[in-house]
Amino acid sequence: MNISHHHIMNVYQIIFRKVWVVLMVCFAAEFYAAAQNSTGSPLSIFSIGEIEYRDFSATTGWGNVGIGLKSKNFLNRRNPAGLSGIDTLKFIFDFSGTAKFSELRTSSTTQKVTNFNFKNLAAGFRISKLWTSSVGLSPYTNVGYNMLKAQPVEGSNDDYFNTTYTGSGGINKFYWSNSVEVLKGLNLGATASYYFGSITRSEAAPSIAISESMTANKINFDFGVQYSYLFKRRTLLTVGGIYGYQSKFNMYRHSTIVNLKAGTVAKDEKIPDLKMQMPEFYGAGISLYSAKNSAEWTVAFDYYQQNWSVNKEKLHGLRFADSHIYNAGFQIIPNTKRPTSYLHIMSYQIGACYNDSYLTINGYPLKDYSVSLGVGLPLMMGLSRVNVSVILGQSGTGQRGGITENYALLSVNLSLLEIWFAKEKYK
Repeated sequence: MNISHHHIMNVYQIIFRKVWVVLMVCFAAEFYAAAQNSTGSPLSIFSIGEIEYRDFSATTGWGNVGIGLKSKNFLNRRNPAGLSGIDTLKFIFDFSGTAKFSELRTSSTTQKVTNFNFKNLAAGFRISKLWTSSVGLSPYTNVGYNMLKAQPVEGSNDDYFNTTYTGSGGINKFYWSNSVEVLKGLNLGATASYYFGSITRSEAAPSIAISESMTANKINFDFGVQYSYLFKRRTLLTVGGIYGYQSKFNMYRHSTIVNLKAGTVAKDEKIPDLKMQMPEFYGAGISLYSAKNSAEWTVAFDYYQQNWSVNKEKLHGLRFADSHIYNAGFQIIPNTKRPTSYLHIMSYQIGACYNDSYLTINGYPLKDYSVSLGVGLPLMMGLSRVNVSVILGQSGTGQRGGITENYALLSVNLSLLEIWFAKEKYK
């Protein structure tokens, strides 16, 4: 066997790239663990916090669609069945971070908040000809607020004292998704998720501070299906569906009361668990991909519902409601066959999203509207891309005197593709 210097260099390059990817995963994991969940919105004061309904993947710029999309060069976190689109030889590493700039308005105050967060860390590859798998870590809920409220002293019309309300933490989700091709064009998927994390809320007045911590540990499963049909080798129609069943979800709680004047702990005890139901959810999506000419384009639509109204608890005007999310998006790559410019192989994205939240506050539903723009920037190493997206939106109840959040969200996603399973041939 004659191994040339060129072949030896290729082997070293492959080894270097694999080591580099592993180091990137470890580096990102350390940052993810250190970052914790965070949000600057007082709307996260309620229940288990803000539900993270975006997945911050390669489709963030085009409306966060995915239920009816096949993964080809990215990891589909919306529908596990979509993982079947990953090529046999590819390993995909996916990592996302965000910067959120918010303006919070009430009837009396305006506050500007900036937050930086890591949003997901995942890896996926095809295990066999029919089986594709992915593992990842992402936030499920976010809690983060710091509010000051002046309250009148009992028995006095002129004296006030300040009460500070703070909250932090959230619930994370570690998941293992799998897709199996059962017939040509038909794929079934399943995801096993482990929910964990803690939320801390505190209320501090001049003489007393009350702190409550909640922790979660929960395993749950959900399922997906996709069917794709190819027209004339150039147009691919894909439809998909997802489903998750209802199950119990308890938050274990602990309360501490501190006498600030005396500097002593007045009470430190476990309190009754917050008993909830992880809601049943289902969704459907459709996409149309075309490569008839030099350009490649995809249009997609999703609908997603979570039945949170099964939770009947009411707290300070808060009531659970069913969540309805509508997503629409479009992506185009101008010229993939004979590109003469880097701009020809970039992907350009536009999307929109409407979200009826899982909460109503004082009888008013919490709603979120947003539009998004994005670009996919190919890297020198081939199909790997950096996806940069900007989302402009508004969240709030809409009633006079309520809370309204106007926000701009910058998302950066790295989809790194590596050829891990090709065999080197020598002469």
